[in-house]
Amino acid sequence: MDRSKIKAFIGSDDQRLFSSPSELQNSGRYKKYPKKSNHILSLLCWTGLLEDSQKSSRKRIIARILPVLLILFTVDIVVTSLIPVNIYFFRALISLCSYIMSVPIWFAMRRRRKQLTAILRLLDEIHRQTTTWKISLSLYGICISPVIFAALDACTSNRAELTTQLAYGYAIENIYVQLVLIFIKSVLYSTIYPTCPTIVAFLLCLFCQRICDQVRSLTLSIEKCSPKQFRFSFQSNILNQKRRIDDALFLLQRVFYFPSFLICAASFCSCCTLVAWILKSIDHSVELATKLIFFLYIFMCGVSLLACLWTAGGLPVKLEAFNEEFHKKAQLRLLVNARTDGIDFEKHLSERPVFVLTACDIIHFKRGVILTLAAAILTYTLLILKM
Repeated sequence: MDRSKIKAFIGSDDQRLFSSPSELQNSGRYKKYPKKSNHILSLLCWTGLLEDSQKSSRKRIIARILPVLLILFTVDIVVTSLIPVNIYFFRALISLCSYIMSVPIWFAMRRRRKQLTAILRLLDEIHRQTTTWKISLSLYGICISPVIFAALDACTSNRAELTTQLAYGYAIENIYVQLVLIFIKSVLYSTIYPTCPTIVAFLLCLFCQRICDQVRSLTLSIEKCSPKQFRFSFQSNILNQKRRIDDALFLLQRVFYFPSFLICAASFCSCCTLVAWILKSIDHSVELATKLIFFLYIFMCGVSLLACLWTAGGLPVKLEAFNEEFHKKAQLRLLVNARTDGIDFEKHLSERPVFVLTACDIIHFKRGVILTLAAAILTYTLLILKM
């Protein structure tokens, strides 16, 4: 069937399926997200990651102060970590890489705030979805984690040494001043890492899961459709919905292209150093609060890394299942009716490669990477132990 006829049937508003996706980010249709109460939207807006962050003066001031504070506190972390003479300098440096990477993650997300606003709007148009209690609980757990880290730090027995390190080498005798200093700085440090990268990873997983759900819904629609009902109109409707999913995937890649790489790199460094610490301290008496701090760190870093690989790696799986079901149904219709009214659509799908989310074209988010990454973590952990 002639491609111009297909375009005419689908309509002028939906011709983006056959046009360059680069025009999507400038389309006025996806400039705004829905105005409704949402904790995720509020968090993104107040941190300056959405276009609406520039509309109110209060949000604009916070969005400008936040990057300055982020840089200052990151420098403070580096200084306080390197002040004591440490024979394990390289281990400390590898651990600091995770904090340093948190700064460009935020700036990369802020640079793509127009695309992030667009993908929120587009996902809401594809499938309007309310925030479930599981999503809210996960977000609250991530946001409250700095307070948990600070409380555990304040409970450790080496408060005097820790306070001296946090005060740039000055000894503080007052126990109340020690507790306040440890609590405040621990909250700030834990907010920079692992909380900030974990929130970005949470957003990536949330978007990927919503797209996977929609692709699964389309696959089920095709599966339930009989070969006789799999007509030209049904196929064009399915491809029209698939086009909107392709738009969302394009925006998803634009937004998380660089941040996803930094998240994986930061989590990898943290997992290596934390596993090395656990292996080295397994025969030593370490107090419970310190153990809980390290296990909580490795839980957040490991879960965020594993969730990114598993959820983003589910995209090519769902898209491949969609293509397979579409091709199977199209072939069954051709066998039943001995007609070629759907062959152009089938060819259009087969010519396009299955989308795979990438991080700087270095990490390809496929589920098979998980075992490779686990082996790499163990290998580099042994190298860190020898340093």
